[in-house]
Order: sequence, then structure tokens, then C-alpha cells
Amino acid sequence: MHFKTRNRWLASLFLFAFLAGCAGSIELTRFPPSPVEYRNYDQVYHPIEGHQPSKFPDGFEFRFAAVEPQQDGSLVQRLTESWGSAVKWEGERQLDKTQGKYVVEATISEVWPGVVYAPLWLYSESSAEGGHEFDFEYMNGRLEFNLHNGQGGYRMRSVDKDLGGHRVRWTIERRPGRVIMSVRSLTDGWSDRLVIRRKTVAQWAKQEGAPPGLRFPPDSIPMFPLTELWRCRSPGWCGTWRPLPPGETIDMTIHGYRFSP
Repeated sequence: MHFKTRNRWLASLFLFAFLAGCAGSIELTRFPPSPVEYRNYDQVYHPIEGHQPSKFPDGFEFRFAAVEPQQDGSLVQRLTESWGSAVKWEGERQLDKTQGKYVVEATISEVWPGVVYAPLWLYSESSAEGGHEFDFEYMNGRLEFNLHNGQGGYRMRSVDKDLGGHRVRWTIERRPGRVIMSVRSLTDGWSDRLVIRRKTVAQWAKQEGAPPGLRFPPDSIPMFPLTELWRCRSPGWCGTWRPLPPGETIDMTIHGYRFSP
């Protein structure tokens, strides 16, 4: 290759890489490095506490202290055999938004059997028609896109992918009559996406095995984001728990978030 031609080719290659990197990056909101005030719900987030019998094995609970803000503006959620961690985004909950775009970037320390990683999901708590959820749930090397309402949950999509150690961008965009759920590894470029519409959910509801009452959540119902790390009580779904080495925890680092109208 001629020297000048090679230089032009290299310059073009570097420019393409630079622009691609810029396109892939977004400005995230970081967390305050100091802990949030206990049971003060007028904050950006507050850790969830307690046992949830429908989800957890006996003796497992969410703990306030399992959510640890870091000096670099990230938030680390930890899990052991007896306790896990969860964040309710209180600031968003109070806005009563019926649409919006929610982005969280997270890294899980490793994929561990019996653990459910839920970096981002939307919930309709306290609405006139509660119980609606759009969920990312990752377990045992499998990513599920799930819709909950009516009398149970529905697995809209399932993808096998090892995301241990990956920095991943999780996005849910809710608009009238449409929800777009997308995931992208910022480590290796892998991505997946699901578009959910009223007619799509209506078709799913007719399939054998769909839970009674499955439907697309009404556009008028407010929903807000949550982030959770927990042990599940159903090994057939999430894998059989394997005891952790003494003193070790499973961690999920939330690097930052971006919530927009």
C-alpha cells in the first residue's frame, strides 16, 4: 500500500473508531458518595428492606446496608447467602410519569447460580391498577425480558449470554402503546432488543400457557424504575444456589443512570 494512501486509510479508521466510541457513550448521572438518609424517601433512591416470601428462600432478605455508595460516584449492591440489595428510585416514583426513557449502566462481578440480577425494571406500585412490570431479569447466564400483570408473569424473550464482568447498558423506553427494551454490552458490543406493542401482547395472551389477564399496561398508569440483586427460591428457573466462599459477596455495580422524559 502506498505510504500516503496508507496514512489516509489509518486516519479514516481512527476517525471511524472515535466517532463510534462517541456514539456509544452517554452522559450518566452519578450518585452522591455519602450514604442516603435512612427512611428519608425524598431522595433520588432508597434501599429496599425485608423478606419477600413470593421471591426469596427462607432466611433471605433485602438489607439497607447492602447498598454502598462509592467515592467515584457509582453504587455497589451486594449479596450473600442471607441478604441481598435493592434500590427503589424514589425521585422517579414521585414524578408519576406515564412515559420516559430509563437507562442504567451496570457490571455484575460474576454469574452465580441461584442469583437474579435485575439492573432495571419498571413497576406500577400504588397506581389505580397496580402490579404491572416490564423486567430485565438475568440468571444463570440467561437474560429474560418479562412482563408481569394479571395472574402471573410472561417471558417475552429469552437469550443466553455470559455477561459476567461486562459493563452493560440497560434501557427501557416507555411510550404510548409501545415499550422498547434494549441491552448492550459495552465490553464486547453484544446487544439485544425487544419492541412490545398492544397487539403483540394481545397475541401472546392467546397462546397456550399465557397467564390469565395478560395485557399491555394502560398508558395512563404511572411506572417507575427499580434495581435489584436477590436469591430466588425456584432453582428450576434461576439455578441451584452454591455457597459462597467465606467472606465473599456477589456484587453489582451501578455506574450511573440517565432518566429522561
